[in-house]
Amino acid sequence: MLSLGYYTGIRTYGLGVTIASFLGNEKAKKWIAGRKNWKPDLKSFRESNQDRPLIWFHVSSLGEFEQVKPLIEQVKKDSDYKNHVIFVSFFSPSGYEYSLDYELADKVFYLPLDTQNNASYFVETLEPELAIFVKYDFWFNYLNTLQVNQIPIIYFSCNFRPNQIYFKSYAKWQLSILEDIDRVYTLNKSSKDLLSKYNFRSVAVCGDTRYDKVIQNAERKSPIPTLEAFKGDAPLMILGSSWQPEEKLIGKYLSQNNNHLKVIIAPHDISEKHLLEIEKVITVPMLRYSKLTPENVTDIKVVLIDNIGLLSNTYQYADYAFIGGGFTNDLHNILEAAAFGNVVFYGDKHSKYPEGQELVDFGGGISVDSFSSFQNRLNQLLEDTNMLSVYQDKAKQFVYQHKGATAIVFKAIKELL
Repeated sequence: MLSLGYYTGIRTYGLGVTIASFLGNEKAKKWIAGRKNWKPDLKSFRESNQDRPLIWFHVSSLGEFEQVKPLIEQVKKDSDYKNHVIFVSFFSPSGYEYSLDYELADKVFYLPLDTQNNASYFVETLEPELAIFVKYDFWFNYLNTLQVNQIPIIYFSCNFRPNQIYFKSYAKWQLSILEDIDRVYTLNKSSKDLLSKYNFRSVAVCGDTRYDKVIQNAERKSPIPTLEAFKGDAPLMILGSSWQPEEKLIGKYLSQNNNHLKVIIAPHDISEKHLLEIEKVITVPMLRYSKLTPENVTDIKVVLIDNIGLLSNTYQYADYAFIGGGFTNDLHNILEAAAFGNVVFYGDKHSKYPEGQELVDFGGGISVDSFSSFQNRLNQLLEDTNMLSVYQDKAKQFVYQHKGATAIVFKAIKELL
């Protein structure tokens, strides 16, 4: 039986989102609107595909969706599963909206709030043969309902730490549900070693399918003519999924250093409000990507990306990348940039993301804690092309030596179906 505290927490979260929606929060509005009429929508979809077996993939947001894409591709390639329905659910509006047109999914859906009634209706209507979750989205009513209905569950690319709630004495009920998951694949050996102290049904290391995905992205890159013209022969840095700390830092750098560096800023938040904030921070000539033309692209030093979906293909033109979230322990995807051989900068607060320290230790990443440390390291690389080449080679090597997680998880899918 799930705890009263968990029930209260889920209900409080739902109420909070509702209140935020009434107060005008755009993300909350989308969260609420996307879940309206979900029951008839789900029922209608399943009835129209009632003769086809179904695999349910659940992801939190866009980053996790990138992790699951290579796995879905592998499933679709296999002749044993050519008739299977691929059902993808999201928790976050950003991931849901971006992925609506994903051609390999038969249905993209919002995950309803994790109440017992919602979970029961969802699972019993969907009738999946297998449920696959990425990383850390532990929704305990859904997990319990799947287990009661004897539907196998896979979690992959999980990172566990001893201080997480699941290992506290008051959360034994959560641990008991996690222990009964059919397959748990971890990011690293330390996570596996931690879980081995408990009664987990099956635990192994798979690594991170993001490595497979970013390698795939790099090998399938397509040209972006306006950005190629913008770069020309100049060194180029991309701010990937940036937030205010990275944007203010690069604004200060550009105002104090008169060199040939060009910059592309791809902010995590592309709302008009935030784009205007960035335009105030940058004092050198800049244009939004949507305003670029062959005539004006060489007259500026900074391009501001004002759309979603361009970033991963943009790293092909960069020498350096500065990835957002590293100053607040919310580091975004550093592997996309590394796969293209970018020297990857990020803030020094990344303890929740093992790849952050691993890339630094390997010699392909640079963690900075201040403007001066960023400026000094970047200027050093701008002046020393040999050192730059070493960092770039190391970044790419780091990614390629971690490939293979998709094959491990796919083997489990074949065993459980």
